[in-house]
Amino acid sequence: MRYFNEPLLCLDLGNTTCKIGTWKNGIISKERSIPTRTFVHPDQPWLHEWSKVEGIAYCSVVPSAESSLLKALESRKVTPYSLTAESQSILPIRYPNPKEIGADRIANAIAVYRNFKLPAVVIDLGTATTFDVVTAGGYEGGVIVPGPQGMLDFLGNNTALLPNLRLPPDETLVDPIGKSTCGAIQSGLHFGYPAMLQGILNVLEEQLEEKHGKIKSLIQTGGESNRFQIKGSSIRPSLTLEGLGLAFANQQV
Repeated sequence: MRYFNEPLLCLDLGNTTCKIGTWKNGIISKERSIPTRTFVHPDQPWLHEWSKVEGIAYCSVVPSAESSLLKALESRKVTPYSLTAESQSILPIRYPNPKEIGADRIANAIAVYRNFKLPAVVIDLGTATTFDVVTAGGYEGGVIVPGPQGMLDFLGNNTALLPNLRLPPDETLVDPIGKSTCGAIQSGLHFGYPAMLQGILNVLEEQLEEKHGKIKSLIQTGGESNRFQIKGSSIRPSLTLEGLGLAFANQQV
């Protein structure tokens, strides 16, 4: 495809973090993350930092963040491209109600559809963890489960005595046999979460092989992809932004 040759500002407005990067000639650069609670603040310092872009493309799963973005752009007289299942023209979608698919999942699937061998599975580990299946026929569907922090939040918010915990640093050593309540919870997440991911992947592999052949690409993205990397996967931190750039560029042809 012919790439859009001017700098494009891409924004992935997520539940916890908003990722921003500049896309040009198929490459993401100047990437950074902003907490969503900061992004929705009326003052938008990032708008001044990326003042020389020729276009803006975004996907959002947070209505308040999207409203904040559109309000901030009013004075700049910029009409951003909003990625949805209906606004893109790259990815065939084999899904009964495409409007239900999160825009970030559409962006991931577009990037995989264009740049990876198919069939493929992309796993996005964030506030929610999603599995999306992409074949030569397009987007097939997927799986949604709570993200790692969401599982910790559930225990802390829905039990009387268990504490609210945050994910420990990646390098923290975890004993399989917890010697405290916190240790037991950390053990459950550290050893149980990868097992859950692998179990879901095993089921998807079986079904895909019957209809489309063996999985040729397994891609992970999202904030916790390094912490819970599955053997044989490739990590692509900028995957969602890449999909945004590809979707926008395709609309310009």
